[in-house]
Amino acid sequence: MTAFDITGLGFALGEREVSLLADYPEFEPVLEKTGMPIHFESKLPVDEFATAAASRALAKAGTLAQPIGALLVVTQSSHLHLPSIASLVHERLGLPPSVMTLDVNQGCSGFVQGLTLAAPLTVTHGSVLLVCVDRYRSKLAEGDRSTLSVFSDAASAAVISPGHTLSITSQSHYTDGSGSRFLHQQIGENLVMRGADVFVWTRTKVAKEILGVLENETKSGTRPWAVVVHQASKLVVDTLRNLLPHDLYVPSNLEIVGNTTSSSIPILLTQDPKLLTNPGTILLAGFGVGLSSSVIAIRRN
Repeated sequence: MTAFDITGLGFALGEREVSLLADYPEFEPVLEKTGMPIHFESKLPVDEFATAAASRALAKAGTLAQPIGALLVVTQSSHLHLPSIASLVHERLGLPPSVMTLDVNQGCSGFVQGLTLAAPLTVTHGSVLLVCVDRYRSKLAEGDRSTLSVFSDAASAAVISPGHTLSITSQSHYTDGSGSRFLHQQIGENLVMRGADVFVWTRTKVAKEILGVLENETKSGTRPWAVVVHQASKLVVDTLRNLLPHDLYVPSNLEIVGNTTSSSIPILLTQDPKLLTNPGTILLAGFGVGLSSSVIAIRRN
């Protein structure tokens, strides 16, 4: 069990704010389910967008972080077959050539999975810069209300440093490749989402996974006090909240930022600092495209 600190967090939203009712008044009927009246769209190159968030996280970390030894970029929005977006962000940040760089092609479970990779890397590489960035709105078909009423463009970054404050005490990962057809994008085509099917999977499989990790932690004597879930939609978050013990804190910010894919959990952690500063254990639950779900327990030592 590797102890670590999150010494810096930062994020950037797309530079254009999209009002659902002003820009897509015909989508008003779905607002009750999505709970997202505002979205954000970016036209920036993905590496520039990612660098904006990374620079903010590094500024927050300051002298608390050891030199960056590894850079992980979680994205499904690269405009290049090669090189990696991590290589381009590495150049923009002016990091030394000794830094290991890696792209992770993952969606809404990407931050949670990235954190499980980053934490042990702190033992061998010092501080790890974990960046999530996506411009999903560039993938969407005009008039597709199932996607245009949900996704926002965002980038986030976390500096994961050697330390003693936090530990990942439990983790559970679940992949259902047979469900990949429910949320996919062919090269050169628009993203396709079968929202009803993804919702059923979330309500059944993801909820069960969260409850399993919750039970494991409770049996170990450290019952979590909060569950930070991917901000898929109001319907999804409310459903998960209702399936969990009602004394758990389940924060939400989707009404002000939309579904920011892999950045949704780190943005919540940035906007609600007590999640990482209060004593005890919290769960992080990322889920979506793949279909992929990852739940981890983080204990404040």
